[in-house]
Amino acid sequence: MDQFDEELLSLVDRGVIRYSELAKKMNAPLSTVHIRMKKLEKGMVIRRYTGDIDWKKAGFPLASFILIEIDVNLLRSLKKTQDHMLKEFLSLQYVKEAHVITGEADMILKVIARDSAHLKEILLNHVDRVQGVVRTKTIVVLD
Repeated sequence: MDQFDEELLSLVDRGVIRYSELAKKMNAPLSTVHIRMKKLEKGMVIRRYTGDIDWKKAGFPLASFILIEIDVNLLRSLKKTQDHMLKEFLSLQYVKEAHVITGEADMILKVIARDSAHLKEILLNHVDRVQGVVRTKTIVVLD
């Protein structure tokens, strides 16, 4: 990975994904951009291309972060890991991110919802039902 790759990644991260546009912004030959991008994709530096969705405009104006405390002993007895839990959380439609963290909680989720009633439904009927969840603390995003 060199400076050229880092600049490519920065542009892709900002939504520029057409090779011709990347080449123009980088002042580089299209063939060079193509080769470098394929290398970054093959090396899984670029894992996938996704849409940049305005969830508020899509009808989900309420974003929140859910801190999760887990029962590690229960996970061990179930022969599950935190990675299994992450995959389970990420399979939930309204969970947009899931991470293992340090501090008072063990995991954090970023969740979108239509309103507070919908958030309550997500918490009680989905998040809290994942085996290993002991306690949750929800932080609502105000802007």
